[in-house]
Amino acid sequence: MDAIGTLEHKKLLRVDEAAKILNVSRWTVYRWVEAGRLGGTRLGAGSLRIFSHTVAALIDLHCVGQTTNTGPAPQENPFKQRTIASRYVNGERSRLRQSAAV
Repeated sequence: MDAIGTLEHKKLLRVDEAAKILNVSRWTVYRWVEAGRLGGTRLGAGSLRIFSHTVAALIDLHCVGQTTNTGPAPQENPFKQRTIASRYVNGERSRLRQSAAV
């Protein structure tokens, strides 16, 4: 079964299946689940499954170029980084970190 077919027919993916679809290592999948980029569930001791809809959402989130999707418009990415222009206030670069009070 190809990658798209796997996403369409399975609700839960093994870590190696998700890694193959995303073209990353198994350890990257584990790190992304811990970081919250992918959703998963533990079925027992050492048995992690990844929700296929979160894999598809991650792919859609980072998709570049033309799409043929005629569905609803994608929502704003809550993890979107600020643009360089938004880092400047009144022509000066704002400090990203505040100094600690002593």
